[in-house]
Amino acid sequence: MNYREIIYRRYAEKFQASGYQRPDLVVHWTRAYRWYFRRWLPASPQAAILDVGCGGGQMLQTMQRLGFANLQGVDASEQQVQRARGAGLDVRPGDALAALRESPGRWDLILAIDILEHLQKGEALEFLQAAHAALKPGGRLILQMPNPDARAGMRVRYGDLTHEIALGPEAAARLLDLFGFDRIEARELGPVPRLGWRFGPVRWVLWQFARLGWMLQDVIETGSPGARVHTRVFLISACRPGPTT
Repeated sequence: MNYREIIYRRYAEKFQASGYQRPDLVVHWTRAYRWYFRRWLPASPQAAILDVGCGGGQMLQTMQRLGFANLQGVDASEQQVQRARGAGLDVRPGDALAALRESPGRWDLILAIDILEHLQKGEALEFLQAAHAALKPGGRLILQMPNPDARAGMRVRYGDLTHEIALGPEAAARLLDLFGFDRIEARELGPVPRLGWRFGPVRWVLWQFARLGWMLQDVIETGSPGARVHTRVFLISACRPGPTT
């Protein structure tokens, strides 16, 4: 039985949180990702940006609010594509890998938010290779994925039947390096130290104490503080060698 065909056909209806496209939530996540993506985004508002596996377009709407206009998305779910188009977004149905392969050297930024964990090992390697080729020299790939190294990482790893693999920050960095990426940087997807974001500054300070304790535990056990990325979901960015776009 092909579980992908069964689940993805109705993913938006049965597995996507309702109301996630509400304007107030888009504003909320724009504030958060302005912090998470700091120093990673292209300088030009006309930079060519592709969101693969874009779902109903929440991240594309976020990028619009961050000032970018040349945005495209692709998703395998027809339901998701219709949701995104209903929000006025340029999104088409299709396979993420095919979308990358058909546009070599085209993109300044490729977003793959919660995508890699849904691929099998061979597919993930093909995806990274194709993403590298689809970027302009100096272009950037941003991945978001579950963190199996985190204390609560397995809750996310096994929270979805369609998750196939789990790569921690160090394993992901090694794969990106293998396929020729440079300027690799992993970041936590946790509390934001800004006022007006769910008690952000208070949560951020408390988080620093929590992660300090976990790093100390790692040092005691292994002699090393580890990857220093402790959130259950994390971001990792890498560039195709060349001048920064």
